[in-house]
Amino acid sequence: MRIPKIFFKIFAAIFVLTAIYILFVFYFFIPKIENKTIFLENSLGKAQLQKTVQLVDSYAERLEEYEAMALESRKDELKQLTDVIYDIVEVNYKQSLQNPAKTQELQQNVLNLVSKIKYANNDYFYISDYNSTLLSHPYLQGQNFSNVTDIYGNLIVPKLVEIAKKDNEGYIRYWWKKNTIDNTPYEKLTYARNFAPWQWVIGTGVYIDDIHREVQKRKNEMIGKLKTILNNTKIGNNGYVYIFDENGNMIIHKNKELEGKNFRSYLNPGKSTYIIDDLIKAYKSGEKTLYYNWDKPNDRGNFKYKKVSWIEYEPYFKWYICSSEYIDEAYADSENLKDFMIYSILIMVVLIILLGLYFLKQIFEPVLTLAHNAQEVIDGNLDARYTDKIRNDEIGLLALQYNTMLDRIKEQMETLDTKVKEKTQKLRVALNEKELLLKEVNHRVKNNLNVISSIIGLQAFHNNDKDMQHFIETIQHRIHSMSIAHEMLSKKSKVSSLDVEDYIRHLVESLIEAYTEDPSSCKCIYEIDELHFDLDTLLSCGLIVNELVTNAIKYALLQEENYLKITIKEDGNNIILSVKDNGKGLQKGEGFGVGLELVAILTEQLQGSMRVLSGNGTEIIINFPKPT
Repeated sequence: MRIPKIFFKIFAAIFVLTAIYILFVFYFFIPKIENKTIFLENSLGKAQLQKTVQLVDSYAERLEEYEAMALESRKDELKQLTDVIYDIVEVNYKQSLQNPAKTQELQQNVLNLVSKIKYANNDYFYISDYNSTLLSHPYLQGQNFSNVTDIYGNLIVPKLVEIAKKDNEGYIRYWWKKNTIDNTPYEKLTYARNFAPWQWVIGTGVYIDDIHREVQKRKNEMIGKLKTILNNTKIGNNGYVYIFDENGNMIIHKNKELEGKNFRSYLNPGKSTYIIDDLIKAYKSGEKTLYYNWDKPNDRGNFKYKKVSWIEYEPYFKWYICSSEYIDEAYADSENLKDFMIYSILIMVVLIILLGLYFLKQIFEPVLTLAHNAQEVIDGNLDARYTDKIRNDEIGLLALQYNTMLDRIKEQMETLDTKVKEKTQKLRVALNEKELLLKEVNHRVKNNLNVISSIIGLQAFHNNDKDMQHFIETIQHRIHSMSIAHEMLSKKSKVSSLDVEDYIRHLVESLIEAYTEDPSSCKCIYEIDELHFDLDTLLSCGLIVNELVTNAIKYALLQEENYLKITIKEDGNNIILSVKDNGKGLQKGEGFGVGLELVAILTEQLQGSMRVLSGNGTEIIINFPKPT
C-alpha cells in the first residue's frame, strides 16, 4: 500500500514544529530560564534578607515594649510619690489662706521638710521656683539652675519649669552623675508638677540605667540567638547574612575574625573607598544593592570574587542588615540548568520523531482502508464493508460503526425521503390552519365587540336619559378595553402572551382621547416593567385600569397641575398594579361606586388584594400573583 500524502504532511508538520520548538527553546526559553534562575537566586538572597529583617524587627519590638513598659512603670511611681509632696504643699497653702501672716513660715516649713525626705536608693524630692532656683533640695538648695545643662548641653530645671507651667505636669530625661564618688553620667527620668498658687514646681527623679542594663542584657541574648540562626543560613553555596551598626562595628559575620571588630578602616578591594561607607551609601541612595570584590570562606584573603550585597536598615538597633551572594555561583547554577535542558530536549526530540513514525503508521493503515471503502460507497456500492480484523481501539470502533452505519443507511434509504416529505407537508398544513384559525377567531371577536359597542352607542343616541347615556358609555369603554386585546392578538404570529405596556398605553390613550377635549393637557406617567400576560389576565388588568383611569379623568384631573400615574411592576412572585392621581382625593363619607366594586370583583378573580390610599390624591393598589 502506498504511503498517503497526509502521512508526509503530518510528519513534515511534526518535524517543522519540532524545529521551531528547538529554535524557540534555544533563542528565547533558555535565555529566559538563565535570567529567571539568576533572578530566583537573587530573590532567594533578598528573601533571606527580608526574613532576617523581620526577625530582628520582632526582637526590636519586644525590647521596645519592655523598655516602654519599664519606663511607664517608673513614670507612674514618680507621679504617685510627687502627689504625696503635692498634697503636703496644698495642705499648708490652705492653712496660709486662713492665716496669711503665717504664709512665709508655712512655706519655709514645707521646704525644710521636703529637703529631708528620702526614699528607695537615697532618691529625693526638690522644689524650684519659676526662675529655676532650687528652693528645696538635699544638696543644692538655694542654687540657680537657669544655665545648668547635662553632658549633652540640655537645660534641666528650666525645661522642667517650662513643661510644668505649660501642661501642669510632665517628664524629661537627662544625664547626671549619681554622687560625688561616681562621676559617670547616667540617664535620669524626672517628673515635675506645677503648684501655681506659690509658683512652685515640685518634682523627683530616678536613674534608669538599670533599665538600660536589662535592655542590653536582652539585646545580647538576642544577638546570641541570631548568630546561631545566621551561622546555619546559606545563600547559594557560600553566600551569607552579616550585620553591622552605623558606627562600623561588625555585630554578626560568617568570618569570625571580622565579627566584633570595627570595620571602618577596611577598604573596598580595588577601590580607594571604605567598604562600610559604600554599603551605607548604597542603602541611602535607594538602590540598597552593592557589587564589589571579596574573598570566599574557602579562600580567605583572596579578594577576587565578584559579590553582591542587598542592604536594609533597622532603626531601633541602628543596624545595617546585609545578605550577600557570589555572582559566579548564581551563573554556575544557571549554566548547569541550561546544559541539562539542552540534553533533555535533544533526547525528547529524537523520541518524538521515532514514536511519531510508529504511531502514524498504526493509524493510517486502517484509515486508508476505510477511505477506500468510503469512496466505493460514494460511487454507489453500499455493500463496501471493512473486512480486516477489527482492532480493540478507537480505530476499530470507527470501523465497526462504519459497517453498522452502512447497514442502517441501506435499510432506511428507500423509505426515509418519502416519510420526511409526507410528515413535513402535514405539519405545514396543520400549522397554517391553526395560525389562520386563531387570527380569524380574534379578528371576529374584535369585530363582534365593536358591533356590540356600536349597537349600545346607537341605543344611547336615542335615549335622552343622561344617567343611562353615562352608563352605556361606561359599558362601551369596558368593551373597548377587551377589543384592544383581541385586536393585538389578531396581528401577532405568537398568541400565547401579549405585551402589557403596549396594551395599557393603547388603552389609557384611548380613554384620555374619549373623555378630554384636549388630550395633550392630560399628563400621564407610565412605570411598567417589561411583562407579558395571557389573554385572561390581560383582560382583567385592562378592565381594572379602564375603571380606575376613567374615574381619575372624570374626578381628579380637573386642574392643569394634576397628573395620572400608572405603575405595573414585578415584585418577586407578585405583580403590583397601581393607578395614582394627585387630585382632591376621596372625600369623607364617599363610598365605593359600581366601578370600584367591579375592580374589587376583578381583583378577586386574579386572586389578589386591593388597597385604597387617599391623602394627596387617590391611589388604588392591586397586588396579585404573577401569572405562570
